[in-house]
Amino acid sequence: MTETSPPAPAQERDAKLVGRLPLAFHDDDPNAEKALHEDISAIVAMGDGESLWVGVDEGASLERLVARRDPDGAVIGYGGHVRFDLHDFFDFPSGETEEADVEGLSIADGYLWVVGSHSLKRKKPKHGDQPDEALEQLTKVQREANRFLIGRIPIAAGDRPGAPTLAVKAPALDGGKRERHSGALPMGRTHSRLSKLLAKDVHLGPFLSIPSKDNGFDVEGLAVIGERVFLGLRGPVLRGWAIVLELRIAATRKGRLKLKPVGEDGALYRKHFLDLDGLGVRSLLVQGNDMLLLTGPTMDLDGPVRLHRWRNALLAHDSSVIPREEVAPILDLPFGEGVDHAEGATIFALRPGAKPTLVVAYDSPSPARVLPSGQGALADVFELPELV
Repeated sequence: MTETSPPAPAQERDAKLVGRLPLAFHDDDPNAEKALHEDISAIVAMGDGESLWVGVDEGASLERLVARRDPDGAVIGYGGHVRFDLHDFFDFPSGETEEADVEGLSIADGYLWVVGSHSLKRKKPKHGDQPDEALEQLTKVQREANRFLIGRIPIAAGDRPGAPTLAVKAPALDGGKRERHSGALPMGRTHSRLSKLLAKDVHLGPFLSIPSKDNGFDVEGLAVIGERVFLGLRGPVLRGWAIVLELRIAATRKGRLKLKPVGEDGALYRKHFLDLDGLGVRSLLVQGNDMLLLTGPTMDLDGPVRLHRWRNALLAHDSSVIPREEVAPILDLPFGEGVDHAEGATIFALRPGAKPTLVVAYDSPSPARVLPSGQGALADVFELPELV
């Protein structure tokens, strides 16, 4: 067991808000039920916060924003919105008819990695439905194959500094001959390579046929370090224990991704069970050898929302069971009633030389969080506890 320090008392965990950043969009999808700022599910910053990549639940796109800075160089907001259609980079089994339900983003080795939820969804009763209509809606469960996405896209220089673009192929970072290509793990109409494996798993198999928010299988966190790919699961949570899956993914010369054994036993994935007080994973962040986990309810509830630190996560080289003292909460984040659901998180310093801060974006923002233009929302900036 690794050396730990006592968890912070609850009254000392309240997150300290140190700023807010407007995220301004100008190109909403006319076919989406929600505006982009109402549907944020993942964010990741690059270049010391110079640009911000944003994923949304609906549709199949990624959004790029660039930083606006004050005269002292501090980030004061994001704009310059550009959309990238994921169909330009991946071959989806259901074409453009279904959403990818992007839930996690990560940057590694010149690639932007993206993961879909891999989940089923249950229809919701509509306001004003009669009882028989509502019951009928609740019987409908949909499988959308585009949600099986685990892929990566080369990041390339854009038309100006600080405004990167995405490319189907791009030069090697080291100047070598081997180009970088976009690619994904194979997806099918009823399963993917990963879901087919997990369907036989003793812990996870029974939950692949259960919709998300019913404690079914639901990917919402992504962190990539070299060939190691970590997937944080919002669900299932088993008797209070959340799960992080670990994969190894390599690419063929043309960019197609494939699973590799994670250990000498030939297994293609590892499971890490973490005592998160019954909460599921919403976002994964790497800090040194540790991993930070943004957590919240697996069911359709508002809170609590916390940030946990999994100490020495990157030193784990086998499946593991992590007790609470090794993944204790370090921050309690605010949440609203029916609004302001923390979904995406990233870490960067607001100004050169400053300490890193935690930036959190929200799904279903409250009216007070929406920008006056109606095409953006405020992300929160929290003080990040010192690593001890």
